[in-house]
Amino acid sequence: MQVDTHRNSLLTPSALAGGTIRQSAAIAGRQNMLDRKVAGFPDQPLISAQPLRYNVQLNQQLTHVQQADHFLQRTEKQVLQLNHAITRRAPIAEVQGQAEALQQLLTFRQQLSGGTVSRQLQVSLEARPQVKFTLRDGNTLLNNPQPEVLTFSLAGQKREVSAASLPAASSARQALLTLNQALGKWGIYGSLDSQRQVSFQVAEQDWARIDQHLSVKGGGERYPENQFFPVKPQMENGLEDDVQRFLKTPSVSTARQLLPCLDNALTTLSQQRRGLQRSKAAVQMRIESMATFSGSDTAQAASRQLAQQLNHESFAQLTQALAAQANVHCATVRNVLAQSQLSARAA
Repeated sequence: MQVDTHRNSLLTPSALAGGTIRQSAAIAGRQNMLDRKVAGFPDQPLISAQPLRYNVQLNQQLTHVQQADHFLQRTEKQVLQLNHAITRRAPIAEVQGQAEALQQLLTFRQQLSGGTVSRQLQVSLEARPQVKFTLRDGNTLLNNPQPEVLTFSLAGQKREVSAASLPAASSARQALLTLNQALGKWGIYGSLDSQRQVSFQVAEQDWARIDQHLSVKGGGERYPENQFFPVKPQMENGLEDDVQRFLKTPSVSTARQLLPCLDNALTTLSQQRRGLQRSKAAVQMRIESMATFSGSDTAQAASRQLAQQLNHESFAQLTQALAAQANVHCATVRNVLAQSQLSARAA
């Protein structure tokens, strides 16, 4: 569980929405929390003061949702401010300042979002964010009818090799399937869009190695033989690239050219935040389903019963009994206890 204690730091995203809670305040407020339904997402003192309330998987899901939502919220606000500055024809210095603030957010996207948001501002809570890219002459690579054996090489800390044998007169899908089998060992996966244009994707953390060290050797048809040829993948354009292009040559005309990119980004951000709201609702339902007590009365009654049992019974015997029950199905334990109660009443 990641808990932020520096809300004003750009490099440290706030995982919770309410700021720092002192431990003494959290302990003093526990009774009040039992008297009301959890209203925040999630209830901050329960996470900061009682980190073991939820299992590890749910804790990770909570953290990812919070980090993604916090980053998207900040990014959406900054995109709106930049869009507004351009549309009202603010001085170019003001527009440039808003663009630099947005660029700083996008530059530290991975840290601020906890690795949950991709370059295309797509949220990925379960899997790692992907980078989409194309290969030079990628469509020619798939549509060449000649057979050829392609040997791919990925250098870096160590050199790895993988080969793909493309049969004669193979379709684009068949050739792509063969390429995916060869490149899949490095996490590279290709697909065809509705216009039958090929694109590839790889985990963002692996992109730097793929970008700099992927090469291929062919048989003279698609690629030269006897030597490895750099593949030079081209990363798909993102908002970060558009803003950086404007900052290189800030002017009224380049600012106006940025407006369509900002509109598309706002649409994406809105869609992704709606998806996060659904994730929040699902997680909140899980939290509520895990609630042990419905109110303070039941919690106090259970505490009194436990205290009485600890006072009158041997703690070692109770621990041994609980350990034994933990290895037995809960339905079996209930049946045994029910039979014991019936026997006691009959006696």
